[in-house]
Amino acid sequence: MTTRRRFLASALAAPFIGCAYPALSQAAAKIVIAQPSAGFNYLPVYVARGMGLFRQEGLDVDAVVFERGASAALTAVLGGEASVYVGLPAVPLQARAKGQKTRIFGALYDQWGSEIVLSGEAAARAGLKPSMSNNEKAAVLRGLKIAVAGAGSITDLLVRHVAKFGGLDPERDVTIIPIGGGANMLAAFAQGKIDGYSLSSPTSTVGMATMGGANLFDFSRGEYEPLRGLLYTAVSARDEWLGAEGETAQRLLRALWRAQIAMRVRPEEAKASITESFSKIDKRVIDRAWDAIMPGFGASLAVEPNGIARNYDFLRTVRGETATSPIPDTYTNAIVEAVQPTL
Repeated sequence: MTTRRRFLASALAAPFIGCAYPALSQAAAKIVIAQPSAGFNYLPVYVARGMGLFRQEGLDVDAVVFERGASAALTAVLGGEASVYVGLPAVPLQARAKGQKTRIFGALYDQWGSEIVLSGEAAARAGLKPSMSNNEKAAVLRGLKIAVAGAGSITDLLVRHVAKFGGLDPERDVTIIPIGGGANMLAAFAQGKIDGYSLSSPTSTVGMATMGGANLFDFSRGEYEPLRGLLYTAVSARDEWLGAEGETAQRLLRALWRAQIAMRVRPEEAKASITESFSKIDKRVIDRAWDAIMPGFGASLAVEPNGIARNYDFLRTVRGETATSPIPDTYTNAIVEAVQPTL
């Protein structure tokens, strides 16, 4: 099996930009990617589109963001409105445990991808210091008003997880405010209506880079031990789709994998390719967000069982869910292994 960190050495020299591929002569295959949000933990999707890697694979890819969150995105896949789900595996894992035949077939980001940003005033009032233990940092949420995307959203579950880890009752000790997307969060943050918010970069980076905010944990570097090594962004589809569209799935993963390689070996070119997708974000914020998020991207798209096990641990903590499918039944690396020799 290809491991996440082993592949980079052989991939560095891979000539993948501007080359001709057999897929170019094939009919374009339509793929709709369902995403729960727009953020840098989906960077390979944006880079593959911006650098023309989907087109090189003969793919017509449309990435749709479902503002109602991960459950809505997965529902589109289960209903056949979208081809693949790209997001937190916990959601398709829950669906599989309930009888829906979904399967993870590629891993993109293997650390927690959202952040909790506190205002400078709230951080100072709570006495937040880098030298604090994880438990002490988590406990500073006591009495704070934290905005999340929606009730039951991934950002909501993260705040609850951290609060519990700090010995707090999320229902009584923290005021969790469902507020919608990044624009709403930043507006409320700037006006002092909230003490902090939870979302992924670059929205989290804007609060830190331009509004004096402080990051509670550096999740991308695994600082928050309970979620360290959790597979956060993965590619999933229905078993039926994978069986019928195996070649298309390979072409999709090959484009995403080449994008991930480009992010490491041609970072300036890769960053330039996402300008259209993040046109409203200042370049300095893009650079800072890029540097912050990159440690969580592995060198391979292979799925590792521990990353899935961490998702199950997360669900048990925040929702008390114990029903699981056997981990080997929830994913396949067959597509990754078929793609690797062709990079």
